[in-house]
Amino acid sequence: MKRYKKIFICIIILFLLIFVPYFWFHIDTVKIEGTEVYTEEEIKASVFSRKFSDNSLILRLYNKFLGINRLPFVEDIDINYESHDTVVLYVYDKTISGCIKYMGQYVYFDKEGRVLESLPKRRQNVPVVTGIKFGDFAIGEKFKVEDSSLFDAIMNVSLLISHYGINVKRIHINNGDVKIYSGNVQVHLGKKKLYNDQLAALSEVLNTTNEEKLSGTIDMENYKQGDKIVLKQN
Repeated sequence: MKRYKKIFICIIILFLLIFVPYFWFHIDTVKIEGTEVYTEEEIKASVFSRKFSDNSLILRLYNKFLGINRLPFVEDIDINYESHDTVVLYVYDKTISGCIKYMGQYVYFDKEGRVLESLPKRRQNVPVVTGIKFGDFAIGEKFKVEDSSLFDAIMNVSLLISHYGINVKRIHINNGDVKIYSGNVQVHLGKKKLYNDQLAALSEVLNTTNEEKLSGTIDMENYKQGDKIVLKQN
């Protein structure tokens, strides 16, 4: 009888050691901050995709030894364990510089020209790059291009577009000559190495043309800092 009693006590202790921590540390509340690319549900589905990762103790172990599952456009995720059942996920998005259309897919790349992901639809506020020939590419690797100077120009323009928050739907390059399309406005930037002055001056102008739904062309091929920007309306 004493033996059965000891076995019963051991079972109770084992139950308490396993199940009480599991239920006590079960994550009931998840707060997400930072991301502008993904929805909260998409972040949760990625972070808590492993078995029992909805327990804060097990999530700590995953984070320490395996890292957190991240989506392609996420640079990093910091986790703050606010309480035994509440975590805060601070999500840091990757900078998406643009995309190209390839075989019916949109192939996205970052500020270094590294391929992030291929999706069937274009994400909002990500410019499509046209007019440049890309060689073979693979997810996680940099694009191979015939003329690296052309790609450098594209990267300069795309970074400035992101920096100034300009809504550009397309960047087109033809023999080094760059044009951008924002709303119904076409801007001729010309052939340069850097487009800092042009894009800095364009940010407010294009915001206005988009708000007022204006259409036309802007020629900035020979633009110098301080020059007046003229929209030739259609």
